Amino acid sequence: MNEPKRPADAPAGRPEIAAANEERYRLISSVATDYVFSSALTPEGQLVLQWVAGAFEQITGYAFDEYVARGGWRAAVHPDDLAQDDRDLEALRANRDLRSELRTLAKDGRVVWVEVSAHPVWDEKQNRLVGIYGAVKDVTRRKQAEAETRATYETLNAFIDSVPAFASFVDAEERYQFVNRYHENWFKDSRRHFIGRRLADVHRPSTYAVMRPYSQRALAGEFVRYEHEMTGRDGKYYCFDVQYIPRRASDGTVLGYFTLVFDVTERVLRDRQQLRAQRLESVGRLASGIAHDLNNILSPVLMGSDLLLETVRDPADRDLLELIKASSLRGAAILRQLLMFGRGEQEERDVLPLGPLIREMLKIIEETFPKNVSVRSRVAPELPSIRGNVTHLHQVLMNLCINARDAMPGGGRLTLDARVENVDETLAKTYAAAATGPHVVLTVEDTGGGIPAEILDKIFDPFFSTKPAGKGTGLGLSTVLGIVRSHRGFIRIDSRTGQGTRFRIYLPVCAEEEPEQAAAVPAIPPKGQGEGILVVDDEAAARRIARQILEKHAYRVFEAKNGEEALALYDRDPARIQLVITDLMMPGMDGAALLRHLRQTTPALKAIAMTGGLSPAEMAQAMEAESAEYLFKPFGADVLLETVRRVLHDG
Repeated sequence: MNEPKRPADAPAGRPEIAAANEERYRLISSVATDYVFSSALTPEGQLVLQWVAGAFEQITGYAFDEYVARGGWRAAVHPDDLAQDDRDLEALRANRDLRSELRTLAKDGRVVWVEVSAHPVWDEKQNRLVGIYGAVKDVTRRKQAEAETRATYETLNAFIDSVPAFASFVDAEERYQFVNRYHENWFKDSRRHFIGRRLADVHRPSTYAVMRPYSQRALAGEFVRYEHEMTGRDGKYYCFDVQYIPRRASDGTVLGYFTLVFDVTERVLRDRQQLRAQRLESVGRLASGIAHDLNNILSPVLMGSDLLLETVRDPADRDLLELIKASSLRGAAILRQLLMFGRGEQEERDVLPLGPLIREMLKIIEETFPKNVSVRSRVAPELPSIRGNVTHLHQVLMNLCINARDAMPGGGRLTLDARVENVDETLAKTYAAAATGPHVVLTVEDTGGGIPAEILDKIFDPFFSTKPAGKGTGLGLSTVLGIVRSHRGFIRIDSRTGQGTRFRIYLPVCAEEEPEQAAAVPAIPPKGQGEGILVVDDEAAARRIARQILEKHAYRVFEAKNGEEALALYDRDPARIQLVITDLMMPGMDGAALLRHLRQTTPALKAIAMTGGLSPAEMAQAMEAESAEYLFKPFGADVLLETVRRVLHDG
């Protein structure tokens, strides 16, 4: 729009009226934030500004004549908005009202945003535009405020999008009105997928069932926080810290709530691992105490069986005694497993072929499992050996097979599989394996109901059990995990609800050849030569059986029930005692303290230390500098006699 000239502007009339009008115009102009104008269209097609009223000079910075002289409206339009001004003029030439916003340049160089409202003056006879009139309003402050608001909004959006959590706003109808980029990344869909949709339409039914009661509480005005455990679409376990913060209107009405959902899976798993370690430590302490007491009970049973076997000749009675002895040895083996599980105690291991172990397990399953459980075995030929403890690995297979049986109360198929698989660095790192290379993989698979995803990560926790009270201790799988890890192996589990469970035990292959087993020749217990032996134990039954065995083999035996009594007995006649056999864990003066006192007067005194609950390392630590042979309860008569002979004559 270009205005080359200005017509005469003083209205005719009485001077006092003109003066009053001028004063009113001046007052209006001083408070106005816009100005009105009228323009005419010349025959050449140019708009000519006829008059203005209002805040013209405040907005433009120019006097009227100065404004017209420098080119008028068209010269004042910001260069970047000239195309829009062309479009605005075309709208007026088409006899359409105009409302437009664009930038202009004031005299001092300021950018002034203006809102233009214009109406075309139309010549009906000539059917063309002959003029326009309208108003121009300064909207710079509003545009600045809008720009600031937009910048703040964009900053907040960028901040919310950078938050490593789900952030959203849910309205009173449980519809998403906003979600951040984390939603897009998690669901692999644009945020348009969420806006306007209900929670129930976005999330899986199982997930929404958990969310809904908390959502209703938030819509009632309550701040809500909870943890939600779930299995993701990728099949992995996740745990989320969920927070709902209600948003209220000025009258207190709840409009909806903001959500913040943080992925705390790593922290939860780390805390569970720490708790598991604490439980294992507690179990270790408990196991030590239990083992000490039970081994003291088993020692007389085992030694008594050996003592009776030397005199009993009736085959039926001997079979009974052999059964008692075997049960005692089995009980001792179980106690050693408990100690190993609780404290990581390492036991002697041999090069083992797994074929015989698997065949023995298959025989047990066929003889003892219900007939509605069919058994399938797939064992690779020429299966390599591993280095391990046969009792412990027997326990691993037994626990897994029993669990498989219990998972199929109505019957099913149990598969026992053994093959070789190479473990690469990726797999070893995933399962924190101690070794790479060839591994023997023992697989126990069932067709039962499977393990629910929400408890899959808990099954190795000590005392965790899905069985009814009295049907399980919760130590079976914990023991399995402890044994496998102590063999430098790892466990993989595949389980889906309704589709069964598969445990795969990875054990590193041993490159050593299996040693040839020499035929065992029962040793003849050596006789003594009247040596004096002091037996110190707080268990009367253990002292009594030990005395009978030793006296039967020509030793003189003295008994004491604790350290104080043993010290007093020895001091009466030290020369009559050549060997002290003492339990380490006794009330009052323990075995280590007793030996220290005795060797103050007889430094060369020979000794055997017994324990029912300490590991070899703990034994050595308890004895400190007090050298002695060790006997681990329970032990048989032949072990006692051989140890006594070796200490007296070879030590």
